[in-house]
Amino acid sequence: MNFDGSVRNESAASGFVLCDSDGHVLLAGAKNIGENTISVAECITLRDGLAYAAHKGWRKILTEGDSKLIINCVNKKAVALWSINLLIKDIALLSSFFESCSFSHVFREANFTADAVTSLGHGITPSKLWEAGLPLNCSTPFFLTYWGLRVLGVFVFSILFF
Repeated sequence: MNFDGSVRNESAASGFVLCDSDGHVLLAGAKNIGENTISVAECITLRDGLAYAAHKGWRKILTEGDSKLIINCVNKKAVALWSINLLIKDIALLSSFFESCSFSHVFREANFTADAVTSLGHGITPSKLWEAGLPLNCSTPFFLTYWGLRVLGVFVFSILFF
């Protein structure tokens, strides 16, 4: 599972993408969560993604996000801020429902698909789920990530726009 949060003009959104071990999308979700901080948005999306995975009965999950703070809090390498403390506890409880559950930090460039899904959350009220696929406007980031071309994509983007 990849997850991401976003804040634009004081409005937050969350998004996650759950894939199987071959990289095929099983479930994706986005939500507009109103006025919140980026830390709260990241925690809400991580919690929601885990809740959906547990509900589906999936037993093993590898979770990746680009928020080093949230990953460190969940892995107990940092103390959670008061604003996310209860959400971190929810995440810990949900993770106990899995046979194996790990949390890893990835750079933003490796989180393209979750970022694209999260962007959709800004225009959705209150939430949206996509089963066995992604919306069309999230396909380019997905294929860049799936085929391992995210570095090439950043390189081309850098040449074109910098």
